Amino acid sequence: MVKVTRRDFLKMVGAAGTGAAALGAGILGWKSKEGSNEKSGIEPTPYTWVRFLAGSNETVLLSLMTDLEGKIDHYTVREVVPVIGEAPTNLIQSKNVLRIETSIPFSEETLSHGDSSVIQFHGIRQHLHYTSEAQRQELSRNARPEVEPSDHTTAVLIPIGKSEEWWKLPQDQRQAYFQKSDTHPGHTAIGLKYVDRVFRKLYHSRYLNAALGYDFLTYFEFEDTYADDFKTLLAELRDTNTNPEWAYVNREFEIWMTKVT
Repeated sequence: MVKVTRRDFLKMVGAAGTGAAALGAGILGWKSKEGSNEKSGIEPTPYTWVRFLAGSNETVLLSLMTDLEGKIDHYTVREVVPVIGEAPTNLIQSKNVLRIETSIPFSEETLSHGDSSVIQFHGIRQHLHYTSEAQRQELSRNARPEVEPSDHTTAVLIPIGKSEEWWKLPQDQRQAYFQKSDTHPGHTAIGLKYVDRVFRKLYHSRYLNAALGYDFLTYFEFEDTYADDFKTLLAELRDTNTNPEWAYVNREFEIWMTKVT
């Protein structure tokens, strides 16, 4: 095994963006003596890390979060919808999903946890890579907050993987796919039409662990009355005539859930 130093690792991921450079502590389990979390021994970061756990036994799921500090949300699984590629075959039997957001990076042990009865999804919040200042201001004005848990609150988690062709594109070409052009409105403009009804968060996963099998986690919440609007949003984002960026997606599935108390 090749030994990678902290300095070498940060050089490798530094080009991937401000947030990616902070991933070293979580990926390789680096710890800090000062300011560390008492439970995990890992230094908190200014970034938000997310962990979704799915399984049939909620007690087991909660036990896997005891070393983290943060708000835990609870869900019940309604259905799993494959879009491109396959979804985990045992996901629909999981019944329960927990989500925790924390400032404590995940250790290598967390990312590689081998309990076959538990399905895990990991990500980290980063700055908005492809959004202009005007679009950020529109998001700030119109975006709805998270929805309170209830029998009528829908949450949808969509893991997404993109092809190597996408990652080989220069940054400016990837940026162009998200913006409006003479031929298409683009990803960002499509999403902005729905932000007053559909809450959305994007988590980055590509640089956490190559074995995860997805590059992003897209997370949505909305009241059941807006389910048709949400489905229309997905249809527009997956139409390569309006959003050609989606042609680079090579894995995607939907986990439909109820956000419960």
